[in-house]
Amino acid sequence: MASNQTYWWQSAAQAGPEEALSLEVAAGQQERFAEVDALAARLLSVALAGQPVATITLGRGLHTPDTAKVTALTKAEASLCAGVFGVQEQQRRGAWYLPTKLSVKAGAVDLPYLLRERPAHALMLAADETARLTAVDGADTILLWALLVPLFETLLQPVRLRAAGDIFPPTQQKQFWALIEERYRLLGIKDGALDAFRFGGGWHNLDRSGQQQARLDLLDTLAGADLVQLVARHRIQRLQGLMTGFAKKAKAGTPLARRVLTKELQPVASAYFGGDWLAVLDYLQARPHPNEEIITALPEPRLYVGTSSQTAGVAAEAGIAESEVQAMLAAFLGGDSSMSPVEERAAALRSWWAGFDQAHAVQSPAMPSLWGLVDQELMSFSRTEQGFTPQLYRQRLPADVLGLVGRLWETVTLQRHPGSIVSNPRPHQTMADALGPAGEFWHGVGLTAWFVCEGPYSRTTLDRVDRYHSKPLAALRAAGCPVDTALFRELRAAEQMLGPQEEIADRATSAVETPFGQITFTSGMGHGTRREGFERVRDVITRYRRAWTEQHLETYLQHRWRSELESVAHQLHRFVAEKGRAPTLIQFSRFATTAANHWTGGDLGALYTAIGEPAPAEQERPARLLTGDGYDFARQVFRELGGKPVDHGTWVNDPEETQRQWQLGRLATESLRYVQLQEALGQPPTAKQFGSQRLVWPWPGKEEEGWFVLQRVLATLTDTTLPPAPAPSPAAAGTAPHQSGQDGVQEVLVKGANVPIETGSTEVRIIANGAPFDVSAVLLTSSGRVRSDDDLVFFNHPAQDGVRISGGTVSAELDQIPKTVSSIAVVISIDSEAQPDAVFGPDAMWDAEIIQPTGTRLFFTPEAFSGRETVVVAVELYRRADEWRARAVGQGYDTGLASLATDYGITIEA
Repeated sequence: MASNQTYWWQSAAQAGPEEALSLEVAAGQQERFAEVDALAARLLSVALAGQPVATITLGRGLHTPDTAKVTALTKAEASLCAGVFGVQEQQRRGAWYLPTKLSVKAGAVDLPYLLRERPAHALMLAADETARLTAVDGADTILLWALLVPLFETLLQPVRLRAAGDIFPPTQQKQFWALIEERYRLLGIKDGALDAFRFGGGWHNLDRSGQQQARLDLLDTLAGADLVQLVARHRIQRLQGLMTGFAKKAKAGTPLARRVLTKELQPVASAYFGGDWLAVLDYLQARPHPNEEIITALPEPRLYVGTSSQTAGVAAEAGIAESEVQAMLAAFLGGDSSMSPVEERAAALRSWWAGFDQAHAVQSPAMPSLWGLVDQELMSFSRTEQGFTPQLYRQRLPADVLGLVGRLWETVTLQRHPGSIVSNPRPHQTMADALGPAGEFWHGVGLTAWFVCEGPYSRTTLDRVDRYHSKPLAALRAAGCPVDTALFRELRAAEQMLGPQEEIADRATSAVETPFGQITFTSGMGHGTRREGFERVRDVITRYRRAWTEQHLETYLQHRWRSELESVAHQLHRFVAEKGRAPTLIQFSRFATTAANHWTGGDLGALYTAIGEPAPAEQERPARLLTGDGYDFARQVFRELGGKPVDHGTWVNDPEETQRQWQLGRLATESLRYVQLQEALGQPPTAKQFGSQRLVWPWPGKEEEGWFVLQRVLATLTDTTLPPAPAPSPAAAGTAPHQSGQDGVQEVLVKGANVPIETGSTEVRIIANGAPFDVSAVLLTSSGRVRSDDDLVFFNHPAQDGVRISGGTVSAELDQIPKTVSSIAVVISIDSEAQPDAVFGPDAMWDAEIIQPTGTRLFFTPEAFSGRETVVVAVELYRRADEWRARAVGQGYDTGLASLATDYGITIEA
């Protein structure tokens, strides 16, 4: 953009809605929005008249997503929406930013209908109408997300705020109502609409029916407005945000789309421009950036798997020895073999399947059940369920198969630490996950037959086995490898031919001598039933399993690796389309770790090769601390922690000891993750890195005592150095001497120190130099994670639940923080766009100053960082019992905001 040229929207961005719309008309730009404005106005009219606009259909279980549908559309409107809001249509216009997962608050658009039809329960019902979509693929979803929900939430904010009650202090309530009244004024809604709602307007003097009538009166007032004009005013206000965002980035010319379309502005582009960045530029009278690339379709995935079978043909065609072709292929794949890692694992699954099939085919009533043949269960050391044999595969599968599984799935990558490939304590479980629903179903139906016939109990019956295993059966149908439904008819018939139920009982006989002679007592305790006829049922299942194997196994295995690899390639291409660059290794790991662990032993570089892309970095392979079987290691940990099996008497008579042993078993299982983290980090993880707050520590001193016990046990078993015992708290030892200052008492904190602070209005000021910085705050629960993404307070979301940010200052009204918030982390990050190579160090320093209500000041100056840290948690304000404390943290991250976001559970833009 020419710096000396003025544009109509520059004035419109600062004007009121009426003037901005006039400028838009004068520029000839309003007509492009006519259809969308008319659509929004008509749907708003339908809603205010008391008709439903949208419906939510909740999915069944974790694997069936919810769906959202706008039901009030006419046929013509549905056709318009398909073209404007369809996901594929918007992506063809370059909108690759559309979310792949989304929560759509469809209840917001149905709230007017509910207020008229179900006034007593309207807000509760509307809150329930939220679709959690794991696959965003319909025009209705984008219509709701981009256009309708923002409109309805703005108009009905008075109702929602009154429903929240007096959870905010009066000063904050006054601010909220001032903002709402200003929004209503800008929308052109007549004065008096909020008389009953506003702060001090007498809302609490109304009884329930009076409040319900006030809500209906508001709906009538809105319905009586010029809805087309109201919708246009709402639109221009959202577009003013887009104008401002564009202007901010356009100081050196037209910016790239990805620099303007932040998370807040993406729905605006989708709502009013169909996701078309070129249409946005046309509206703003700007030429595209010379490096702007509008990607209208993603490349088709190219998979480099299965090429080893073609070496003979390639060698003959090229006139060279096949061994030379195999050597070249091995070099390309980055290994010693011309067979790709994916091919190796698919071949291993075929071998495993043969052993699995044979184990089920020869199963007989004289044997233990096959529960434990497939490693699908949680580890349990204190008490084992009847019929379950941990690691049964060791006894029932061939040695060569066990060796293949142990070798090919012996390593994995941790999603949070993708720089290293670490030990996999449960290779058989990872292999079973790679195999997927085929193993789940055929193993499950075999176990059902066993427990129905041999007892002691079964979770389902043979005539309901298809419904019990409906999820894997549906997945097999979707893969094009269905199970013959005749199997279930034969199983129903076979169940009718089973013998009568026989009680399974433990009997004991004892003799007692009496003056009248010996008396014999026989006692018995029943624990389930059995029915004769297992072999007949087993043979039916074996016949169908082997028919399925012959017809589908090869296709199914190819579907498993192909679908996972193609999904990774698609997400990689989508990332590039959205961001204009390839992902970093940690960004790639977010969507590639599962496939890598299934098919390349956690090697992300090998996965990159399999999808035909260059890897951004090479992973390290640190020395393995877990050289044996994960089960054996965890059992050792359990014993060293004082664990022992719980017998029946303890289980019945001592629930506290039973619970304690279960908790020790949980710690033993979690110890495997500790060792993986230690390999990835190159040192023992801290309690926070390990997530110790999520666990129960069954020692008198709780976590403080148990954490050191666990570390000592693991250091002994892995033959590594024990981390130093925690030093006394700096707070207990005292901070630096108090200093007297003109504004009150001052204290200097050292790193790790924590001190009590006053409960009230507290400020944390960050003074930084040497690089451009951004300051943000994160509201965290007791688990160390956010409640939602709204708990990240930063320049685009400057206030949340009593915490506000302004420049380099974070203000916290500590007496108003919700009880669900346990701590507030103050974060400093380098603006990498402004200075890409900047890192914290001697040339980029910061200080933190904490100012309390009485003027007492705390100062924290960290030592200079020596790594490549670009993000740091400076200080933390946290609750301890009924008081607040401050901690000098100074924890840096060299992987940027992505790593910090992962730790805190925040979804942010990379």
